[in-house]
Amino acid sequence: MAAIDKALEFLKTSGSINYAATAKKFKCDETTLRRRHQGKQRARRDADSLYKSRLSKQQEQDLVTYIRKLSLRGIPPTLSMVRNFAQDIAKIEVGKNWPYSFVQRHRNEIDCTWFDGFDIARRRADNASRYRAYFDLIREKIGKYDISAQNTYNMDEKGFLLGVINRTKRVFDVNAKRQGKLLGASQDGNRSWITFLACICQDMTSLPPFLIYQGKPGQVQDTWLTDFDPEHQSAFFSTSETGWTSHELGKEVLIGVFDRFTKAKARNGRDYRLLITDGHSSHINMDFLDWCDAHRIIVAVFPPHSTHRLQPLDVSLFGPLSTAYTNRLVQWTSKTQGLTGLSKREFWVLFWGALEASFTPENIASGWRRTGLKPFDPDVVLSQVSKNTDDDSDVESGLDDSIALQEPTARELRRLVDHVVKQSSVSSDTGARKLKRTLESLQAEVELLRHENQGLRETIIREKQRRQRGKALKDYIFDRVDPNSQGSNPLHCKSTWTTYKWSISITSTRRRSDYVIIHYTWT
Repeated sequence: MAAIDKALEFLKTSGSINYAATAKKFKCDETTLRRRHQGKQRARRDADSLYKSRLSKQQEQDLVTYIRKLSLRGIPPTLSMVRNFAQDIAKIEVGKNWPYSFVQRHRNEIDCTWFDGFDIARRRADNASRYRAYFDLIREKIGKYDISAQNTYNMDEKGFLLGVINRTKRVFDVNAKRQGKLLGASQDGNRSWITFLACICQDMTSLPPFLIYQGKPGQVQDTWLTDFDPEHQSAFFSTSETGWTSHELGKEVLIGVFDRFTKAKARNGRDYRLLITDGHSSHINMDFLDWCDAHRIIVAVFPPHSTHRLQPLDVSLFGPLSTAYTNRLVQWTSKTQGLTGLSKREFWVLFWGALEASFTPENIASGWRRTGLKPFDPDVVLSQVSKNTDDDSDVESGLDDSIALQEPTARELRRLVDHVVKQSSVSSDTGARKLKRTLESLQAEVELLRHENQGLRETIIREKQRRQRGKALKDYIFDRVDPNSQGSNPLHCKSTWTTYKWSISITSTRRRSDYVIIHYTWT
């Protein structure tokens, strides 16, 4: 204990106060002792701590708890939001660097990093119970039909905007940037759409690519395939008005590519094949499913908004493919100095190189492994998601070590105050410290709740305004339900708002084959 602290303790217990004698006895500065004892000056360590944190330890811990709750809800705050929270609690302005220091002080509980946007629908679907039901169905079908790894496939599609470059880091001339001469990285700007239908197998192989160019249906131009080498490359090409897939093209891929290249491994179609895909309409239509049912192909569909975790193609292959394509496009643009526009003719060369670099056995194996399908281990995915995205109990349960009372009642506060008042040495009593930190915690909680409630009020106002703008849409929906309706009845309109749920159903249309559809139901 420092000399000044010993002197202060001595003054608390002594009957009379003599600053000069006490300072001489403990060899400390008399002026500092007097100011410290009279509360006019703080200890250096307390002053430094106050300047650095602006909040007490208890208030900072409450802010950490609040940030963790927001993170569980899928809305982690930005640094500016954290700064606003702190200012609401402290009632004073904090520096622009305060949030960084705050995060550093609590690095074992919170951190700061870049986040991409995450759809609310996807976050709500990011639920362990829903994923567990999906894995149960996959396990059931594999066991029931004795489906081997070499007969298990994942199919999906990825789109390319022909001349558009993804976000990339660049090295640039600072002066050119400062003078406004460099607005960004040049790209061709060709917006033609090309769809790539991909299919991978658990035996670490992939099927030939099926490319759909934007153009007049049924008219693939030979100039687009000038660099295509049929002796060493295998691929299929088609066209559509938009460059997107369709029911007809989906059926063509199923018969002309999938069945053609997988039938032999299934003992010429005698063994069952499992095709896991998303719920796109080109895959999930009766014609497609009936054909699969007749040829011993079990179709499993991912739960809604879950491919970012469950689909091997999304998890380990489409990302590297996009990066490799962008790198080749950047190199091509640099080589041509931007003087030559990118056309569909050049696309194949860029795409094929990117495909070879990304659709490797290692990446395919990684996709199946990271989605818990090979080896079959649902915990690989389930361990990454919460049981309930709205359940904050696991956060609160780990924060009971605080000295402050947790959720104090009025009776508990009254007892604590009575206890403190009865003590002679209030400043050194444990109860006083507990009361102080409890009140600080309550203050922080009140300010955070006030901030949260303000946001909720604004959300409610915006929702009311949005519903007012949607009156015409309600009329349209009502008219479709009841063509004889003469306008919208508020009571009936209320009944048109439904609760959204999803469920899993198994539909069987033939004796020895069935398919699995994971779909929406409306209740």
